[in-house]
Amino acid sequence: MKTLLELFPTVQGRVVSPVLIALGAPWPVVQMIQALREAQPDCEVTCFQFDTFQADRLRDKLTDNGVTATVVMAPDLWDLPAKFNTVLFPAAAFTDLQLKLDVVEQGFHVLREGGLFISLSEYEKDTQFAKWHKKVFGKCSESPTSEAGMAFWSVKTGDQPRRRHAKNFHARIADSPSINIDTYPGTFSYGRMDGGARALLEVAFATGVKPGDHILDMGCGNGNVGILAYPWTQPGGHVTFIDSNVRATALTELNAKANGLVNYTILTGARLDGVGLNVYDICLANPPYYAKSEVARMFIESGRDLLKPGGRFYLVTKMPVQTIPEVVDTFGDVESIDNRGYTVLVARV
Repeated sequence: MKTLLELFPTVQGRVVSPVLIALGAPWPVVQMIQALREAQPDCEVTCFQFDTFQADRLRDKLTDNGVTATVVMAPDLWDLPAKFNTVLFPAAAFTDLQLKLDVVEQGFHVLREGGLFISLSEYEKDTQFAKWHKKVFGKCSESPTSEAGMAFWSVKTGDQPRRRHAKNFHARIADSPSINIDTYPGTFSYGRMDGGARALLEVAFATGVKPGDHILDMGCGNGNVGILAYPWTQPGGHVTFIDSNVRATALTELNAKANGLVNYTILTGARLDGVGLNVYDICLANPPYYAKSEVARMFIESGRDLLKPGGRFYLVTKMPVQTIPEVVDTFGDVESIDNRGYTVLVARV
């Protein structure tokens, strides 16, 4: 596989302004915009992202390279107006299959009649995108197979109902009430409760979540961790949810209301902005492990300042050798508890 930028010239001549670039890593997106502007100096480009961290990185890359484009965020692609003549979807190989289908289906609804949806796949012999395009648009054209990947394009004609790719699961930990959780593609723990989240909560419940506690659910995803913890904090407790993904926090809002939560706050932010210092009794963290564990490191480094004196920090990991020294450096000491094939680290302020 080569980069999507090497594939882009095969479809560049089909692109008509205004253009929406749906998701994509920041640097390839900037390079595509630069290529478009060389051929069409007045091309109007909007970039859509779910995640505030990615959106901020994209804005920085645009500024650093002197490129102008509008960066927008929303829980769903179809939240944008149907004003685009072209939607470009640079789909990296690691992108979840359900999210790819979700973007193709939602992209239909932001195109003008006769607009073109273009998917760029890193796979030399992609067998999925043609099926998805035909399912949504009726017809699909595609480029020949190449080392750079494959391109697929379809024209919007007519209209169709919106299809939501939601999956639901039920969960219960220890003596907590059973909860019902909706999940969407592009959010963590799609369609099931994550095993690490279960391991984390079992340890937290066994070691001291109590009525009146104020809890911070760090990287909340669909909200299932904080929602399960909520009854243990009542009466008088409060749960704050935060995630960098706007689809995740919108979903958490729906799930919190559906499960009867009252005393809660939901925040969207890449750097734990606005959560408040020294206000939490418990921080619960189930971070993703990628990009040299930078998210886990941020949770650890921030956790100490967010907790009240005597507060407890819980983090679940499958990389204890790497993570334990970071927790010790921040908190001075850590307890390590093995559960369900994971390691739950417990630190105290």
